[in-house]
Amino acid sequence: MGKPTRRDLLKGTGALGAAAIVDGALGASARARPLVEDRPEQAGTVEGEHGVLDVAVIGAGVSGAYAAWRLLGPEAKHSPVLNRLRRRRGGRLKVGLFEGSERVGGRLFSVTPPGMPHLHAELGGMRYLNNQPVIADLVDHLGLPTDPFPVDESQNLVYLRRHRFTQSQWGDPTVVPYDLPTAIRGKSPDDALVSVIERFVPGAAGMDQQAWDKIKPTASADGRHLYDIGFWNLLLDAVGQEGWAFLRAGFGYGSVVANVNSIEAMEASVADFVGSPAPQYLLLRNGYQTVPKELVRRFEAEGGTVHLHHQVRRIDRETVHGEQVMSLALSVWPGGRPLTVRARHVVLAMPQRSIELLDPDSFLFTSDQFLSDLGSIVPRPASKLFLGYDRPWWEDLGLRKGRSVTDLPLRQTYYWGVEGKQHGADPANRNALLLASYNDLGDVEFWNELLKRPQRLAPVSVTRPPRPMDAAAPGTLVDEAQRQLRELHGPDARIPEPTSAYFQDWVQDPYGAAFHFWQVGAKSWEIMPRMRHPLRDANLYVCGDAYSTGQGWVYGALTQAELMLEEHFGLPRPTWLPPSVYLGS
Repeated sequence: MGKPTRRDLLKGTGALGAAAIVDGALGASARARPLVEDRPEQAGTVEGEHGVLDVAVIGAGVSGAYAAWRLLGPEAKHSPVLNRLRRRRGGRLKVGLFEGSERVGGRLFSVTPPGMPHLHAELGGMRYLNNQPVIADLVDHLGLPTDPFPVDESQNLVYLRRHRFTQSQWGDPTVVPYDLPTAIRGKSPDDALVSVIERFVPGAAGMDQQAWDKIKPTASADGRHLYDIGFWNLLLDAVGQEGWAFLRAGFGYGSVVANVNSIEAMEASVADFVGSPAPQYLLLRNGYQTVPKELVRRFEAEGGTVHLHHQVRRIDRETVHGEQVMSLALSVWPGGRPLTVRARHVVLAMPQRSIELLDPDSFLFTSDQFLSDLGSIVPRPASKLFLGYDRPWWEDLGLRKGRSVTDLPLRQTYYWGVEGKQHGADPANRNALLLASYNDLGDVEFWNELLKRPQRLAPVSVTRPPRPMDAAAPGTLVDEAQRQLRELHGPDARIPEPTSAYFQDWVQDPYGAAFHFWQVGAKSWEIMPRMRHPLRDANLYVCGDAYSTGQGWVYGALTQAELMLEEHFGLPRPTWLPPSVYLGS
């Protein structure tokens, strides 16, 4: 066989996925009411001087919304790059934000169930840590209210291998149904994993991001660099199959102990789950999607333009009035009308799969280095199922907040909240919301099979718009979730029929994954700066969480966007973000 072409490398496949809403009669398959309002654009609204924008930001997820806002914010007047563009226009910048779908937010997707105006089903990102750079300071700067996000409460349930016990009993080997090696026997999954990590990286629990970045190129085990060893392989050697199975089941996430880059997995595990001192999880009281929405609101207030339903298909280079610019071929929905937009600078605030879906003849794919870097991460599926009820039935069992964990396909169940207990709510309102299932990897396939959707492998194409996130879910999926909830909670559980249900699988195009992990062998400290500016001779940049140290987290997306703006647009650090904050390599 000959050498594969760029088209062979990039064509990929469409993936099964769904966002679903069920209200009232859960067995019905009628189409649900759209969650957001369409905002189709008219022709001729996106052009600047000589039909050229100064900056086109592609993707209105959190990194794109942040980049667009910062480009027109108060610090922009100190940017030499933007000042040169501003002078040629008489002091005004032309920045456009383009989004293929019908909404702002990307994988931040907050849905308000009927009868619960103060609760929000977070179908994508749902929380952040108070020690995560950029996001914690940004939320404070924007004045968005937050609340604590409880996770592991001592009274909550663990149901593994058909044995039911509470979180407080992890330390009792007689109730934990695993034959564990002495080194991790009597430990919770959190403590067990950090003890294994510290065998290879002493003091890991107390290390910050800067310390991790310092050791990543050299940390090793048995003469091999840790970045060149799969984490599953490492854990299997360290604690055996029983130990690995215990960690996978007890964490509730298969991705945590999968075969990804060991040194990156170690840092992620310590930072996300077991750091010292233990970080605090927080949620956005009005929904996580309020972060990108507020950024976009401020961007528009500064004169920026937002174009929903504008899907970028191809990127070329051309010369306009003697100046080299980039030409973006778009499809504008509804109708798929073709539109060409030209820009002096282009920011691709897009995950791996969205970039792969660009026309393979786009000029950035001529770089072998870029193709290699693009493939340096592993896409990971995850899905969520929220169920609404007319009362918090779990309180009858002494469960109030946080999560229960199981090896059933549900994997994690979070007792999300009761409407009447929220700030500003009617105390008499007993409607309640449950994150019934938060799962990843192979468990996603279990739930997808219950969707039974026609044409479920149809990829995004030029003739079909991105699918709105409002398709109805079948009652079969909800019925199975109810059955597993009864098994998890035991014979004393009296679980009523749900009043609403929401399901989202992020594998669907154009997302391709819920989050990503670095491949075994990937040198993230080299790849991240290259991805921020992949082609030296083009004013084209990439940002987002996919190529970051904080993969799967908003802070990863914002950190890469901030570094890109500082390095390649010369923007100074914003006043609300302390200059001492370390943002990574």
